[in-house]
Amino acid sequence: MQILQIIKIINNYKIMKQKILLCVVVAINSIVFAGQLPAQESSTGVKGKSSFIQLTLVPPLSTNGFRSYRYSNHISINLLAGLSQNEYGFALGGLANLVRGQSNGFMLAGLVNHVRNGGRGTMLSGGMNMAYRLYSGWLFAGLANVAQDVDGFQFAGLLNKAKDVNGVQLAGLINVAENSDCPIGLINIIKNGEMGVAITYDEMGSALLSFRSGGKYTYGIVGMGYNHKTHGRSYAAQVGYGVHIPCTSWLRVNNELKVSCFGYSNDPLIIHDDHLKNTVIHVGYSLLPAFRLHSRVELFGGPSINYVDAGWKNKETLPSHSLWESSGSGRFRQIHLGFQAGVQYAF
Repeated sequence: MQILQIIKIINNYKIMKQKILLCVVVAINSIVFAGQLPAQESSTGVKGKSSFIQLTLVPPLSTNGFRSYRYSNHISINLLAGLSQNEYGFALGGLANLVRGQSNGFMLAGLVNHVRNGGRGTMLSGGMNMAYRLYSGWLFAGLANVAQDVDGFQFAGLLNKAKDVNGVQLAGLINVAENSDCPIGLINIIKNGEMGVAITYDEMGSALLSFRSGGKYTYGIVGMGYNHKTHGRSYAAQVGYGVHIPCTSWLRVNNELKVSCFGYSNDPLIIHDDHLKNTVIHVGYSLLPAFRLHSRVELFGGPSINYVDAGWKNKETLPSHSLWESSGSGRFRQIHLGFQAGVQYAF
């Protein structure tokens, strides 16, 4: 019986892999099919058509026929993938929505939304949104948003990419743009923004070298360093976000929210339970006046409020003063006031 159950599980796994592969192939074929069609109808001299609703399995199996790319729809229901000239309302794609012209309204796709000539509204995709020319509105993607110009908001689990952004980019990891004043991500590659490295030190004994990147107002922080107070003296890692408040040409105030981790091991390649139970988690908000000493050099420092969760062996690393403290389950927790100081060099 056990052998039969194992065989059944293996067969079900094979069937699932085949279904996933079929979905991916259908999506790729649909995109390729769209790419081989002529450009938008207005540029070909062919008069476009319109329909209130389009139902599609996969192009060209559609209620609008083989030339569905000539139609502008108010509603599109695409079981796997749909292709149209324009969308002026609501489009739902099990895998992909492919629009040769503009999309004005709401688009929802399991994998990809692709709009050639921009538009306005909201695009929501489990995988990727691609919008060329100007798109005004909201772009939400599980993995990535790729657009030319955006007037509104980009949110992606991994990556946002655009040329000019008038609004906010929020990514789990990376934002890329030529112009973007408010990118929110750990790494922000903004051509006309700001990137640099900083050396910082705080009351917990962490000396860190961090990469800071962003736009005019917001930036991300990724750092590595060393803490000299922990038991065994360990490596430290830090991530965070910051907001610039410009004051004068030589002064601005940086607001930073950061999370640091240290105390787990003297060797970052060796991690086991004994080390993990002594880990120190440090969450802090800092208010940092920053003075520009040179076009590329900035000196900053100021107070902070901090929450720390530390293993018992690293309890002595915490300041003796506190606003609140608690202990239990081999951990010590504290809220205290502290400081941070540092210097930054901009590229």
